[in-house]
Amino acid sequence: MQKTRMSSKGQIVIPKAIREKLGIGPGSVLKIYVRGKKIILEPSPPPPDIFVELGDESGEILKETRRTDEARIQRLLRDLDVESSS
Repeated sequence: MQKTRMSSKGQIVIPKAIREKLGIGPGSVLKIYVRGKKIILEPSPPPPDIFVELGDESGEILKETRRTDEARIQRLLRDLDVESSS
């Protein structure tokens, strides 16, 4: 068992050996909860990787999406009888 001390700002240092064992470092997100008189810190798993590679087509897909969105906005403004600034 290792010990640590709380600073005047309520901060604690997790000893290096424990950080290395758990694979946590700067920017790691930890869950914290209380069980009786114990404080439990648990590494939170990283969010799933939601990005995918689009390859060479990505630029054209983004341009088409932008054109489609701009057309929808113009149609909405026209339907609302609002003048567009573009």
